[in-house]
Amino acid sequence: MPNKELATFDDFRKARLDDVGFIVIKGSARSLIVHKLNGRCVSADNFRVKALDEKAAGSYYWVDSLSSAATELGASICKVCKPHRPDKEPWKT
Repeated sequence: MPNKELATFDDFRKARLDDVGFIVIKGSARSLIVHKLNGRCVSADNFRVKALDEKAAGSYYWVDSLSSAATELGASICKVCKPHRPDKEPWKT
């Protein structure tokens, strides 16, 4: 399954604990944006507000790869958490 809507807080929590894949956030006023799964742009509080409390405010999706996010959902890459870059740069210690 290349992507899945995170409809409950338990889905969101499990996706973040698995630490595999990416999160795509669809906001009411913004286009779809793909983020690092545990990046600073993705928070439990924002998920509660956007996806649970005010369902019309947005949706969250788990995707297995950046290419799935782009081709299947049409998501753009986040310019803050930069999911296309590795978490650690080994040459900088």
